[in-house]
Amino acid sequence: MEGSFGNQKQHYGVGRIAARNARSETLLLFSGIHMANAATLAARKLAKEEEMRQKGKRA
Repeated sequence: MEGSFGNQKQHYGVGRIAARNARSETLLLFSGIHMANAATLAARKLAKEEEMRQKGKRA
């Protein structure tokens, strides 16, 4: 598990989990990807809510 996911897994703390076989490595990979996607979606939602708050204060 190298490349950009290798860097992201350190950020999300999944680097500490050892994948001992191909099935658990696949499971770890998919769970890490879904965790990163969930974090991206949450950040996007928070940014949109903040933008709506800013627009409300201006009006």
